[in-house]
Amino acid sequence: MKQKILLLAISILLIASCQRQPTHSQTSSLHKATIIDDIGRQVEINHLPQRIVSLDPSVTEILFALELNSEIVGVTNYCDYPEQAKLKPRVGGYLDPNIEEIALLEPDLVVTTLKTETPKLIQQLENFGIQVFVLDPKKIDDIFDNISSLAMLVHREEKANHLIATLRERLDEIKKKVEGTYCPRVFLEMGAEPLISVGPGSFAHDLIEIAGGRNVFGQSISTYRRCTLEEILLADPEVIIICSMVSNDFCLRQRRWWNRWKNISAVRNNRICIVEANLVTRPGPRMVEGLEEIAKAIHPEKFPG
Repeated sequence: MKQKILLLAISILLIASCQRQPTHSQTSSLHKATIIDDIGRQVEINHLPQRIVSLDPSVTEILFALELNSEIVGVTNYCDYPEQAKLKPRVGGYLDPNIEEIALLEPDLVVTTLKTETPKLIQQLENFGIQVFVLDPKKIDDIFDNISSLAMLVHREEKANHLIATLRERLDEIKKKVEGTYCPRVFLEMGAEPLISVGPGSFAHDLIEIAGGRNVFGQSISTYRRCTLEEILLADPEVIIICSMVSNDFCLRQRRWWNRWKNISAVRNNRICIVEANLVTRPGPRMVEGLEEIAKAIHPEKFPG
């Protein structure tokens, strides 16, 4: 008899314990977070965001990396990675999103990056009662901070910690491989007509330096600068990296164009490489992949295959 009473008591306790476990909807309603965004705004979240709109390709890549596929309900026309992003509703460009389209999606969180029109955008969205979070990364470490901040907003801290640890490990591995090596002169072409390169303040400039190279326009006062062929001939880059978002046909034509200038060391030694522009311009998880590609271009001896 005592054994039956004991078993009954244990069963009651187990049932009560199960009833106390929060359901998914309860967890959503209990989630609260107060985060300072990159422009100093205090953003308060009183429930777990279930409908998120991204207004920048880099933000979209971070959100997908945090496994928020089902929560993403809108993206810009330029959000093309990963493949699932192409299936999401479009809300316009990342410089000129359609406020009405965003409002119709009824998001409980919009994430964007700092642009000229961002203050106006924030006001318009807040008029609809929509919470806005702004990112403004300026260097590689800021990307990790952005991943962490977004993860706290959407309760994906464990996933973010694993992602950041993996990215840092890859970054540190590259640093170790190129440490103490000769730093060749690098010209990174962001545009062909006119010729545009990068200077301090750009992610691409940082990637060149981390990858063990010397940006030939590293002393420029402009983040992105228009340059002349004469300046490039004078700088005599030992490595030319073409960043392209268009077809391989263009890249091949651009290679052939550079091959006319045999007095450039990079041309003479067949050191012209092509890297996907999105890997070095979007401050998201794939920027480490961009760093790996640039490091391979600058130091192929350290990255065989």
